[in-house]
Amino acid sequence: MKLTTSLEGIRGAISACLRCHGCTYGPWPENYSFCPLYARDQCFTFSAGGLLFLSKAILNGQLDYSRSLAELAFTCTACSACDGKCVIVRSINPDMALSDIIRLLRYELVKRDFIPEGKIKEMYEDVKKNGDLLGKEEGETLKIPDKIRNDKADTLLIAEGVHSDAKAKTYDAAFRLLAEMKKPVAIFSDPGCCGSTLYDFGFWDQLPALVEAKWKKIKGFGNKKLLFLDPHCQEFMTNKYPKIVGKFDGFKGQHFSELLLASFKKGKLKSKKMKKVKVSYHDPCFLGRGLGIYDPPRQVLGYLNGVELVEMKRNREHSFCCGARGLGNYFEDFAKGTAQERINEFLETKADMLITACPYCKGIFQEVLGKESERVKDLIEFVGERVG
Repeated sequence: MKLTTSLEGIRGAISACLRCHGCTYGPWPENYSFCPLYARDQCFTFSAGGLLFLSKAILNGQLDYSRSLAELAFTCTACSACDGKCVIVRSINPDMALSDIIRLLRYELVKRDFIPEGKIKEMYEDVKKNGDLLGKEEGETLKIPDKIRNDKADTLLIAEGVHSDAKAKTYDAAFRLLAEMKKPVAIFSDPGCCGSTLYDFGFWDQLPALVEAKWKKIKGFGNKKLLFLDPHCQEFMTNKYPKIVGKFDGFKGQHFSELLLASFKKGKLKSKKMKKVKVSYHDPCFLGRGLGIYDPPRQVLGYLNGVELVEMKRNREHSFCCGARGLGNYFEDFAKGTAQERINEFLETKADMLITACPYCKGIFQEVLGKESERVKDLIEFVGERVG
């Protein structure tokens, strides 16, 4: 595994933090807070830089690993907002951004059995037992039309981690759109996780074997373009597989929003005339900051008849995280509180619908909105309703 697997191995990068607070807020003049931890309680300890200083204290023997530290480290959403703002730490070790160092801290905590109770502990037990996060078998939920499934197609759809009905609905909408586009695809729907969740939550010991096995299966389909719906999966395979797989010869990856945009431009998809609606688009952290995909989803919305896009004040690289991946409880109900802050920002726009392009964002936004959950839709579902 090429990734650094000890805090001691990156002591120089950890020690480079200047406590400048640049990892906590956006550019002048707005200076919007974009670190969910820091936004919750504006103390430097509750930030990426703060977690680096705690890591440095451990390396210097001034602090011990503890359950309290684990709760704080796992409460961070790993949204990568800090990564693009700090050039000093990454200049020491280009392979370890701030969010990666926090994941490495989690790995050190997991090795010492400091794992927060609840969902993270349950995931860890699943990984120890199965070597992966299995959840539901994909075949139980995905109904793949025969007319789009073709193992000889030049595109391979990565359909992994379909552990919820909400996510399955997005895939069903994607299948209908692929049929509308007359776009055949081969489909990789292996039970379990691509490895991104294991990486995010510090279950690193199981990563090499899992990733090597997944990559071997994917390569078995031949030289194809990979098509993704889940930005977490795409970001991990694009940016982390090369650091884990022994003989990685790369691939061309495409997000479904990019395919939709190309199809609208070529006339393969056409919008129906429908009632006017105002929408606001939430940039998922891993699609935006992770993959740099900001324009395609917005351009797709622009092709839909009657749709007006109204931006939230924090958008694109300064987008505020949905909070879904903050699973620690250092702050009570932290994930929902973070999502509520984003929902409040959406409500300020007076838009009718909140559109996103990530199953985690969609899920927690719908949970927070409760009875008004139908105001949140995945981009793919929304497009599927308005074309034909």
